[in-house]
Parts: sequence; C-alpha cells; structure tokens
Amino acid sequence: MGAQWATLWPSVRMFLPAAAALLAACVTSGPLPVSAGPGPVGVDSRHREPDLLVTHRVGKGETLYRIAKAYSLSVDALMEANRLDDPRELKVGEELVIPGAKQSRPVLEFDSPEPDARPRGPTSPPPDVPERRQPVKVGRPQGVLQWPLRGVLYARFGKKGKEPHDGIDLAAPAGTPVKTAAPGTVLFAGDQRAYGLIVIVQHQGELITLYAHNRDLRVKTGQLVREGQVVATVGDSGRTSGPHLHFEVRKGGLPVDPIEQLGPVPPP
Repeated sequence: MGAQWATLWPSVRMFLPAAAALLAACVTSGPLPVSAGPGPVGVDSRHREPDLLVTHRVGKGETLYRIAKAYSLSVDALMEANRLDDPRELKVGEELVIPGAKQSRPVLEFDSPEPDARPRGPTSPPPDVPERRQPVKVGRPQGVLQWPLRGVLYARFGKKGKEPHDGIDLAAPAGTPVKTAAPGTVLFAGDQRAYGLIVIVQHQGELITLYAHNRDLRVKTGQLVREGQVVATVGDSGRTSGPHLHFEVRKGGLPVDPIEQLGPVPPP
C-alpha cells in the first residue's frame, strides 16, 4: 500500500493481530512493486485505471440502428454491451454504454435509409427478426462472494496493455450504494493515493476484498460488517476518469480474479 500505511499500522495492529501480520510488509518507505507474484496484500500507489467507456443518452427519434451507425458499431455489439434483448426496448433518455468509443458523437436523423422492419406488401418476404440475445452471464453459481453492486463491467482482471489490473471495474452512477461481498472485519477505511477513498474488508477463508474510488465511506477501521452492508457509495476519488467501483479480491495475500469468486449477478 506504500508509505501511507506507516501511520495507519498502529491502529490496525491493535484491533486485528492476524491482519497485522498480513499487512506488516506493506509498511515501507517507498511504493510497493505491483503484485505480480507471491507477496503480502498491498495497494500500489501507482494504481492506474483504464478509461471509462463513453456513454450516449438516447435522444428523441434515435434508434439503436442509428446510434450504432454513428459509432461504427454493429447493432449486435451495442445490444450485447448494454444487455438488451430487443432493440425496441430503447427509451428516450436511456444511457447506453458505447464500447470502444473515445468520445460522444452526434446521431444524424436522416444520414441513410434505415432498415424497415415492416412488410412492404403481400409479396414481400418477412423482415429479419433480430435474434433475442441473452445477457452475458458472469460470476459463478458456486461463488462465495456477493456482487458489491449491479453495474456495467467494463474492465476485467488481468492486464491493460503492459499495466497489470488487479481487480474489476464496475461503472455505476455516483452515489450508488457499495455493499460488502461477505461478512467480515474492516481492515482499513480511509484515503489512499491513486485509489482514493477505499474500504478493505477481511473475510473467512483468507479472503480480503477492496472497494476503491468511493465518494464517501460508511464504515470505520475495525468495524464488523455483515454481508450486503453498505460500506461506501460510488464516486471518482483518486486517480480515475469518472464514477465507478474498482473491486479487488485477495486470497492468501495474492490478487485473484474477482469473477471466479463472485456468485451470479443480482437481479435488477
């Protein structure tokens, strides 16, 4: 976690001896190397987030076809990114995630003829009916952790270019409640450079979860929390480009893919 932990170490040691042993190596005079192999739990002060996906607010008269065309996407790709089953579900004012876009673009109302889904006459062949797409399923039926919120998964565990990414990122409106993934004890609740306002919770089974870039915190260091308890709200504190939750899971001190530990996504 870097030198910032040096001032926090005495209080951590008092309330949780087991955590003290786990986090002792995090007290250092310089930034920790990025976790790439066996080592203690640590928050890298050089933590960098991938840019947030561009969103598009649906305007009056806009269709999924025209929006997809404006961003050089297929309708299928736009539907999959937004978990839409039917293009007719689109509503004015709805926010769509635009995968791969760098900036918002205007949607021209009459830039080209739009495919007509209506029959042209008694001899016209039936129009192509878009295949109903099921939402992309993430999480595992046997997952031991609950999702901290329901949002758009836009960055996964692994690497972004040469940069390691030790968690997943869930885009959600600022102020959305962030809930604990399982019961446990708050190892730390406070501000960390790059991660902003964070909460770190220790659970059974050598699991630790981290919730970063929050707008405000609802728990304190040393507090016992239950599963599903609100510990923070979504924000954009620290080094990030917009409101979202950065969520990490550590097992035995090592970062692991949160998707492998999480159960099914909760219903809307």
